[in-house]
Amino acid sequence: MLFNSYSFLFVFFPLLLIFWRLAANSGAASLGLVLLLFSTVFYALWGLPFLCLLAAVLGMNYAFALALAAPERAEAEADAAPAGRWRISRKCLLATALTLNVLPLLWFKYSAFLVQNLAALFSVQWQFDPPGLPLGISFYTFIQIAWLVSVYRGQVTPQGFSRHALFSACFPYVISGPIVRYEQMGPQFDRLSAATPDDLASGLALFTLGLGKKVLLADSLALYADAVFNAAEKGFPLSGGEAWLGSLAYTFQLYFDFSGYTDMAIGLGLMIGLRLPENFHSPYKSTGIVDFWRRWHITLGSWLRDFLYIPLGGNRKGRLTQYRNLFLTMFIGGAWHGAGWTFLVWGALHGLMLSVNHFFRALIRDSPLERIMAAAPVRLCSVLFTFFCINFCWVVFRATSMEGAGRIYTAMFCGPFTPAAGSGANTEGLSGMAALMGSWLPNHYFQNWLPLALLLLSFAIVWGLPNTREIFHGRRDGTQPFLRWQASRAWATGLAALAFVSLILVSRKATFLYFQF
Repeated sequence: MLFNSYSFLFVFFPLLLIFWRLAANSGAASLGLVLLLFSTVFYALWGLPFLCLLAAVLGMNYAFALALAAPERAEAEADAAPAGRWRISRKCLLATALTLNVLPLLWFKYSAFLVQNLAALFSVQWQFDPPGLPLGISFYTFIQIAWLVSVYRGQVTPQGFSRHALFSACFPYVISGPIVRYEQMGPQFDRLSAATPDDLASGLALFTLGLGKKVLLADSLALYADAVFNAAEKGFPLSGGEAWLGSLAYTFQLYFDFSGYTDMAIGLGLMIGLRLPENFHSPYKSTGIVDFWRRWHITLGSWLRDFLYIPLGGNRKGRLTQYRNLFLTMFIGGAWHGAGWTFLVWGALHGLMLSVNHFFRALIRDSPLERIMAAAPVRLCSVLFTFFCINFCWVVFRATSMEGAGRIYTAMFCGPFTPAAGSGANTEGLSGMAALMGSWLPNHYFQNWLPLALLLLSFAIVWGLPNTREIFHGRRDGTQPFLRWQASRAWATGLAALAFVSLILVSRKATFLYFQF
């Protein structure tokens, strides 16, 4: 059941709102049970085996949390135990719990990749049927790890298995994030209540905007991105113009797909009184890769920082160690996205770019060049260059093989770029846009004006409009953008029109890109 499916929009969520309203007078505990029940049904509809695995993981982690939650008693018992009796420290217990959490992720997500590469390394043929990937396992594994570490540090105390299950499996974020922490959600579960009219209106507006991004922009751009990348995988001809437009189509497809999902998840949370953490803040407006990772998938970036980069040593032991830690963190972050060399290369590229960006920032700190870099024209150039680097890296992220990525890169930088060097498309009798596209885009991956219009519209939205957080809450500096949310007739009319068009196109049933991770 997808957020952009008729069954969710017209059955599941309306029923939840009805039961939510009926249970509102019974207190937060009753509302928590309603939310847990609906979240269980939501996940079970993806497959009962997946639900059984999730329940087993949650049960295991809750048992470990109980063992970790009483440090004084545990340490006292360990000190009082006879010398010859086996004892286990809390640190060892935490390490065991973290290992057991990672093992299912390794098996379901990476076993086929490891077998394939070992077979190639030893020049043997092994028969191996890869297991199906449980939905959301990458996300709920990270949520469990963060929860266990918080319990170990004494920042969180287990409050019953039903509360742990509610926190871990809450349907707005269990499948594709945001990657929440219990410190963010636990206090909200304690004061669940009927949503206010303002929250309902804001949540519905935010959900509608996210649905429009997904259905009208991301899914439409996907047609052209898929055409180019599929052609590259099959070795079909590509012109330079087609490669660039295909890469840009995917760059904006991923932007609106993930941004749309985030808006929908946060909007759903608002309609039941939950405030999910911000996860997306105009990442293509970034002035550098460091800035990009503070804006793109914010909760993943903070998780990688807190549970990988800092434990590795962060920047505490000099610059070279810092750059090594950045590279390793992003390399592992690339592996988290998928089992394949393309994801590993993508993570390595971002690790290298982060290191270079940090080196440059340290080099110009407190110098005249730092003030020059802060000037508006130079910042604009920084934004454009950063976008170029991001677009470059998304190519290998999207490609299903290194060979396919190589063909895209070859066409992007080596051409052919001229009409005469194309496939020889006949443009006689054509004029205007048709002749231009027939000459420069000769292989018919872009057959009319619509893909160019979509790309121009994407550029305008990404750089010309405020993001949804700014529309609903204002900018971080306290100022208000020109486009601001209000519960008004104008907004209601516009959102109704957007919802109507989106609901017509929902029948395409395109899944969210981050579901595969």
